[in-house]
Amino acid sequence: MNVPARAVGIARATLEDTVAYTTEREQFGHPVADFQGLRWRLGEMAERVETARLLTLRAADRADRGRDATREFSMAKIHATEAAVENANEAMQLHGGVGYTTERDAERYLRDARLLTIAGGPNEGHRDTLADAVVERYGRSRGETSGAT
Repeated sequence: MNVPARAVGIARATLEDTVAYTTEREQFGHPVADFQGLRWRLGEMAERVETARLLTLRAADRADRGRDATREFSMAKIHATEAAVENANEAMQLHGGVGYTTERDAERYLRDARLLTIAGGPNEGHRDTLADAVVERYGRSRGETSGAT
């Protein structure tokens, strides 16, 4: 659960840093965090953090109980790492030009998040694992009859 948990941490850090920056940065006499379009983007970042966190906790709980968590781990790994990348990209955008400098952490978050899509097995491999588990689980629920006698 190391990789998904690290990805959740990056996704959350990007959100916290971006909220801090956008509440400090002013345009037209107001913090940019007051503008509706930007607020929605912050909300979407928070949504990604929470869904990634919940999937990661679910996979960890299943593993802690000694149950097979292959499907849940793949879901958590894919979703959490992609949430971290999306949040890091959003952070770069919302920080503007300063986001590309080492003055803020946004550029580092993007590098770290991108690495996690490869670490612990690339997401493409986890998509195969997830697909196999889904077919195994839901294919059997439809019954074993294939029409052949």
